[in-house]
Amino acid sequence: MRSLLMVLLALVMFGCSQANVSNSSVIDEMEESIEFDVADSEQSINRAVNFIRDLNHREPKSRFSVYYKTGSSEFVDKLNAKFKSEGIAKNRYRVVLAEADQQKAVLISATYVRIKSRECGVMTFASRDEYRFGCALEHNRNMSLVNPIKSEL
Repeated sequence: MRSLLMVLLALVMFGCSQANVSNSSVIDEMEESIEFDVADSEQSINRAVNFIRDLNHREPKSRFSVYYKTGSSEFVDKLNAKFKSEGIAKNRYRVVLAEADQQKAVLISATYVRIKSRECGVMTFASRDEYRFGCALEHNRNMSLVNPIKSEL
């Protein structure tokens, strides 16, 4: 009887000490882009600003890349001023001269990370108040795994 009790106690202790460490989070890197043929019109700048505003509102951590051909430098200057007026930090966007094979005059590309957990769902800026503490902690851990801090040496 005593040995049976010891075996049961050992099984219970062994069963309770095993942690489930499987990660059920799915991390998707999303990309959205918009292109312009004519970069000197006011309509193009308005479309670009609306694209930036919409994406910045939905995904506040998104990063933007602007690829432009040499004839579109005035458009890029205006767009750079719009980035600043929208409150987008300088480290969240970059402006690059386009490759020779780019079809359109200006290409604005935005990337962001979407993390979905089986237990917590998708965390978005709009649902941040209903997100449980443990889930927010897991979200931040996943973000740091996806975007590690880069040292400037």
